[in-house]
Amino acid sequence: MTGISFRYLQKPPTPDVLDEIFDILAANMRVIAPTGLSYEEDKAQWLSCVPPALTKEARQILLIYDRDELIGFFQYYVTADHSTFMMEEIQFKEAYHGSGLFGDLYRYLLPRLPADIQAVEAYADKRNAKSLSVLGHLGLTVIGENKNGISYHLHGNFARLKEKYG
Repeated sequence: MTGISFRYLQKPPTPDVLDEIFDILAANMRVIAPTGLSYEEDKAQWLSCVPPALTKEARQILLIYDRDELIGFFQYYVTADHSTFMMEEIQFKEAYHGSGLFGDLYRYLLPRLPADIQAVEAYADKRNAKSLSVLGHLGLTVIGENKNGISYHLHGNFARLKEKYG
């Protein structure tokens, strides 16, 4: 995968980039955890949440390209006190599932994060067995649920990520 590159989303994001990001997300979620809503309804709901969240400086989206084609993204933030790395959303186009791209992403990202992070956390839809498996492989364990009970809240040791991908 010699054509893979990573670029941070420029804020505020352009509508074209948001469309590309949502299309990757929607394609995966239709298979993993369909909402029952139309594409347009899902997109409207997503647009009501994500762009406003990106106004916060800490919240980042790392875009993943294969040459000039956007093939995935990773949304995350680090808490203000640098104690926790919060993984919010990671999505790749289907053709890149199982390609090793996850490891490439972490090898790129980890050196760019604050050195004093202690914990890593994530939420994963209870129906998304693949995400839960990946998070478990990274050493995260379930510590609770989100407010609506749809997702698990997972927690792990950041040092384990650094050992694995550092």
